[in-house]
Amino acid sequence: MLETTPVYSVSDINTYVKSVLSNDEKLKFIRIKGEISNFKAYPSGHFYFSLKDDNSVINAVMFVTCTKRLAFSPKNGDEVIVLASVDAYVPRGTYNLNVYEMDEVGLGAQLVELEKLKRKLQEEGLFDESRKRPINIYPRAIGVITAPNGAAVRDIVTNIKRRYPIADIYVFPSLVQGEQAPAELLKAFNKSQEYDLDTLIIGRGGGASEDLSAFNDEKLVRAVANSKMPIIAAVGHEIDTTLIDYIADKRASTPTGAAELATVDRREIEKEFAYSILTMEQALVSRLQSKREEVEGLKSDLINSLSDKVSSQKMELDYLSKQLESLNPKAVLARGYSISVDEKGKSIKSVKGLSKDSVIRTILQDGEVSSKVIEIKKE
Repeated sequence: MLETTPVYSVSDINTYVKSVLSNDEKLKFIRIKGEISNFKAYPSGHFYFSLKDDNSVINAVMFVTCTKRLAFSPKNGDEVIVLASVDAYVPRGTYNLNVYEMDEVGLGAQLVELEKLKRKLQEEGLFDESRKRPINIYPRAIGVITAPNGAAVRDIVTNIKRRYPIADIYVFPSLVQGEQAPAELLKAFNKSQEYDLDTLIIGRGGGASEDLSAFNDEKLVRAVANSKMPIIAAVGHEIDTTLIDYIADKRASTPTGAAELATVDRREIEKEFAYSILTMEQALVSRLQSKREEVEGLKSDLINSLSDKVSSQKMELDYLSKQLESLNPKAVLARGYSISVDEKGKSIKSVKGLSKDSVIRTILQDGEVSSKVIEIKKE
């Protein structure tokens, strides 16, 4: 059977589908009501956007020849009625609306409900800055709620490991879009509250506004508002905003930005350590130099003090030596005096006790003389 079945290329199929859509009268110049999302106005003047309702989304394009006739400026959330034809884009095999006219109806129902919920939460004070908690950038453990196999979880984990590898990372996997996503996200969040985490990151990569709607779920938002640990929201891109962003303690424009908000860069720590070590080394060198100078000063003072003490003692010693020398009998003898002693060698201090013919010895500087008393005279 396969041998007899014609073989078509992908382009053949896409071209055929385009021809079918283009030739179907029911799909030409039809009026469609929907809410604008993912609106982008290009410098060329073309508008690219989506139309959605509660259940479906279809891409649309409005070229500059038609956009310049509009009486208002379309934006996300506007409810409009368009005059369009269904067309196909052959290179990608997708179909879209080619819009010719657009009339403004009002704000889309989904956007109206979202604004109501936003005002209610704001009036309750859940968006107040006073509720915001600081992020511990030296964390012991970080939790991440996101899709288990998406680029977001890879970006977050990779950057945390690069910046602050000692932190433990706990991933709580969840759907991040679709009807089941709000319940899945809430379940993952409740599980995260059982862990002792410093920070919890909730996020996903960019997408259409309807893809991010799970992060506007009231139950999820209220649960996050009562989180045990600080929250970093990283939902979508910079231009995307969800209610989780208003509740979170910090908001990051990308998953990588969330990792940067959650941790300090280890290179900054290394710089701080290097600076601290250098500062301590300089302080120690300065203190050592100061102590060395202090010791040298004490040494000089001690030497001077000892020198003064020695000089003083020497002077005193010289004085005492002179005093002692003056009392030395030999010094007395040297000045022309003599000492007389009796036969027993006892010093004669008086004529008393002497008698005629007594023998005495007289000690002079350079010898002795023995004498016999011839005469005694008393004063």
